[in-house]
Amino acid sequence: MTNFHEHKLWQESYVALMDLENSDIAPSAKEVAATIADSLTRADRRIARELLQVAVGLVAKTRTELAVAWGRGLMDDEMFKKLDDKYAALSSSLQSFR
Repeated sequence: MTNFHEHKLWQESYVALMDLENSDIAPSAKEVAATIADSLTRADRRIARELLQVAVGLVAKTRTELAVAWGRGLMDDEMFKKLDDKYAALSSSLQSFR
């Protein structure tokens, strides 16, 4: 069983989440990190891959919520770009993970 704390995918999601911790978007971001952790601890590789695909969708949900928060003026342009870029990179990492 993998210690998900040491895995790059989970660490990326954790770093992005820390910037959101006290916002309305945090529950969605926590779901991303938890789904990645779940995937990394699964012995069944098929289920693990399916969970990573679910995580890709959750990243899209989080990025949508970021865009809505930015559009409503709840975060400035710099913070939005920083967070959106982190989640875009995480999505790419998830989709290229083997």
